[in-house]
Amino acid sequence: MNELDSIKDLISEKSYNEAKNELESYISNGHENDLEAVKLMGLVNVNLEKFEEAKSYFEKAHKLAPTDATTLFYLANCHDNLENLIDAEKLYKKLLEIREEYIDAYKNLCIIYLKTNRELNAIELATKAKSLAPNDYTFDYLIGTASISLKQYNQGIKHLEAALAMNPSHFQIYNNLGTAYLLVGQREKAIECYKKAVKIKPDDAISFYNIGSIFQIQNKHAQACEYFEKAYQLENKENYLISLALSELKAGMISDAAKHYKALALLHPEKDSFQYNLASCYEALKNYDQAIVIMKNLLARNPKSITMAQKLANLYIETRQLRQAKDLYDSVLLKGAVSSETLYQYAILSTQLFDTGTAEKIFKKVIKMDPENATAHKDLGVIYLNQRLFDYADEEFNTALKLAPDDFDIVFEYANYLYALSKYKEADKYYEKAININDDVVAKSLSAINKIELNQLEEAEELIESALKDQPEHEYIQFLAGRIYYSLKKFEDAKIYFIKSLEQNPDKETQNLLALTYYELGEYEKALNIFDALLTDNPKNISLLLNKAKSQEGMEDYDNALKTLDTLTDIFPECEEAHEIIRRIS
Repeated sequence: MNELDSIKDLISEKSYNEAKNELESYISNGHENDLEAVKLMGLVNVNLEKFEEAKSYFEKAHKLAPTDATTLFYLANCHDNLENLIDAEKLYKKLLEIREEYIDAYKNLCIIYLKTNRELNAIELATKAKSLAPNDYTFDYLIGTASISLKQYNQGIKHLEAALAMNPSHFQIYNNLGTAYLLVGQREKAIECYKKAVKIKPDDAISFYNIGSIFQIQNKHAQACEYFEKAYQLENKENYLISLALSELKAGMISDAAKHYKALALLHPEKDSFQYNLASCYEALKNYDQAIVIMKNLLARNPKSITMAQKLANLYIETRQLRQAKDLYDSVLLKGAVSSETLYQYAILSTQLFDTGTAEKIFKKVIKMDPENATAHKDLGVIYLNQRLFDYADEEFNTALKLAPDDFDIVFEYANYLYALSKYKEADKYYEKAININDDVVAKSLSAINKIELNQLEEAEELIESALKDQPEHEYIQFLAGRIYYSLKKFEDAKIYFIKSLEQNPDKETQNLLALTYYELGEYEKALNIFDALLTDNPKNISLLLNKAKSQEGMEDYDNALKTLDTLTDIFPECEEAHEIIRRIS
């Protein structure tokens, strides 16, 4: 065995460094112009990915044998790997002039055409090569890939399918075919292709990412997260994390989304979108303080942003900082034209601040911009109702009902409007319709109160018991239950629910009703204590003074009852009930 044969054995065993050492020794010992040795040295360096060094040896080999096809191919390949694409292209073309059937030269030259956005050249060359090697899948693969770049998707699919028929285990063909199917709107076929690519190469992150992207497009965000997470685990790419965080946010996986947006915001403090989405996560988690801090900083950086101002205003509304929210909406309105949706939110905020004048004016603007906005008509009707402008209210409610006859809020508010007008039979019809649309506990409770007015006592009790079963701890439902049981003269039950309601909301109306309940139960001292407390803030209230006197009478404390009645008659001398008690206990 000669010396070069033993070096070839080392190369075949992939012992490239050892082979290189042997070749260097061989060449330096008087074999500088040994073509085979020089070519082997170039090949060893190619395998060691030392392309600059390999190029120098193949250049020397080319001088020694200018028409040697293998030398030309590897010299072109070195230029190719060094991104000297112009030189590589010239050498591949020269090689094909010398040996037209050199298939690998066609492949590499096609790839250069694709890299340099010359897809038509790639297709032409690959088509020629395909006639020389009809069973080589590569050329259909290259034609298909070039066709997709040219947006000739059906042509691309045809050639990629042909390539797969020849090589069904090539994961990249499946990836490219998946992309082609996605671009023609065949998403299920695209997912099928990407999944086959994953099966062939389970460590390929891009295939997982592509599947996740399709699920994201389809708004199947929980499934998208599964694939984005796998892609990110395989390859720590930032765009994978961005897609994952977005789908987590939309899938309601808020804690995970917050963690990832926090990481992205730390990596890119200059990108407002990451900060904004992090604030949205905190908002969903009801961590309003942190959300407000982020949005205040963002708004300081983007003072002209209406979206950010509205976001911060809504956070202020959530934390009941209504004045700050209104100030922000005022600034938004000063910035120029705003949408009817923005104006609507401003009107609602004005209502919450009891600025009904502004609310009325803004609701009218909303309706002018969007006459079909049934909710705005309804809300304006509520304002007119509170102002006792019944004709105007009726017009707005009826307009709202025509626009949205099956909208729960509109039907429910119209029922409340009819109740306020003492039109109990009509109100009953609309309460029933509202409950059929949405089995809402508040609707059932207010319907029960309306039933009391219609003297339908059993139905009233049935409705309130149903509401309590649905939400036994709801403060307003407990208050309404107390009112209904009081009307039904079930004072022990009324007392229980008034007390429960007061534990959550020490409201004066509830305190007054509890005191009246105590009076009906003969618990006069408890009633008196509440009436006294209420009179502290409103010492000239005739009703409170009268009920205080009646409680004192119940306790047989006639002297103090007479004093209370003297105070009352000084304020309202014509109070016949007070004079009747005076006559009775004097």
